[in-house]
Amino acid sequence: MREFIKSFLSFGLASVVERVIAFVLLPIYTHYFSTAEFGAIDLVQVIIGVVSIFAHLQLETSLQRYYYEYEGRQKHIMISTIVAAISFLSLVITVPLIIFSQAVSELIFKNANYSGIIKLAALQLVFINYSMLALVILRYEKKNMRFAAMILLKVFLTVLFIIVFVVWLKKGLYGVFYAQLIGLVVSSIALFFSVREFNSYKLSYAMLKRSVVYAFPQFPARIGSIMLTYANRFFMVGYLTISAIGIYSLSLRLASVLQLVYTAFVMAWAPFMFSQMKNPEHKKVFSQVLLLLAGPVYLIVCVFSLFSKEIVMVISSSQFHTAYHYLGGLALYNSLMIFKEVVDIGPKFTEKTKYLSFTFFLSVIVNIASLYFFIRLYGLYGVVYSMLLTNAVLLIVSWIVSNRLYYIPYNVYKFILQSVPAFVLAIGSMFELPSLLIRMAIAVVTIFFYSFNFLKYYKTFKANRAVELEVAAG
Repeated sequence: MREFIKSFLSFGLASVVERVIAFVLLPIYTHYFSTAEFGAIDLVQVIIGVVSIFAHLQLETSLQRYYYEYEGRQKHIMISTIVAAISFLSLVITVPLIIFSQAVSELIFKNANYSGIIKLAALQLVFINYSMLALVILRYEKKNMRFAAMILLKVFLTVLFIIVFVVWLKKGLYGVFYAQLIGLVVSSIALFFSVREFNSYKLSYAMLKRSVVYAFPQFPARIGSIMLTYANRFFMVGYLTISAIGIYSLSLRLASVLQLVYTAFVMAWAPFMFSQMKNPEHKKVFSQVLLLLAGPVYLIVCVFSLFSKEIVMVISSSQFHTAYHYLGGLALYNSLMIFKEVVDIGPKFTEKTKYLSFTFFLSVIVNIASLYFFIRLYGLYGVVYSMLLTNAVLLIVSWIVSNRLYYIPYNVYKFILQSVPAFVLAIGSMFELPSLLIRMAIAVVTIFFYSFNFLKYYKTFKANRAVELEVAAG
């Protein structure tokens, strides 16, 4: 556990800094762009998010899965093979996206006005995927300082160029994507020199085949994950306005504080999980992680729900203020993915990754069906209802399937007890909020509740750990 916490604080929090860009830039975006323009930025980024899954085919998961199985030159060949494969796939996706950018713009926006920014966004794809792989290498090599330096460089360059192109040169929507592309190119060059010692520049067909065999069964799950994340945008394009998408995008970005936690957690969790499998008491450790994590995560959800109006008013201009209605629900939606990561050990450890696809596609069916009905009945509220229902189903099904494959003794009842306050406050905040004084009183009670539970489970964990050490010493 100590190693996990250390990894969380070093690699995880460094990655959080990268995601903080979204928050730093929100006041700029909401000042210089209308809700419709903000919605357009979101939709172009959705396009890149969708096509990117075909540019890496989940091969980065193979890099993580087999990283510690190879040593020396063999490891370097494995790294080079996966980097080359994903770089090639990225180019294969980039070229047709540029060629057909006008058609894509007409399909999504009903006009060709956005084909230029789609081309700029497409050019980012190779650099996005290379950066991802290079950072995985630094993380698994435990190059803490180098990893943090690369993240900070990328953050600095992105913010700097956004200010230059959007604020100073006033390039509008094009300025956003010029800035992102230049920042990615420069930071990717720095990353190349940072990880070149781990590349052999030789390829192995056998390693590529093994990587594909491991990764490809997860590819449908990744498609399902992308559909869960982005399907609502396409429903909104059909039933709502681009301005409504801008309002939704703002509330989603604010709620992505939980995605920051998720990113930090995943960065630390993957290497910790696979390394802990050698520990005879790993099942007990995993079950304790879930309860320890629930308190802090749900507390963040509660705070965002209670003070959603104030958060939105501080960050944005008046035309975005209605976004507060959706902030609590979306924070809860993001939190459920963190818990899914904890309970989804079975398919990854047993290498039966096809079950990841099964659970995601089941939740995709729930997502699309609920979106179809809810968005027509409730508008933007319906989108949030659908996302909450979908991730709740995904968590429950993943928990059941994973435990069938590899049983972990999670305490369901204690987890549900911690979930109830967060669900009540998050869903309640989507309607009328009571006075600030009442909400502050509720916040105090909530902080006490989750702090008490966290300390109780932490003491239990320490006591169990002390017993394990005594047994090992004896």
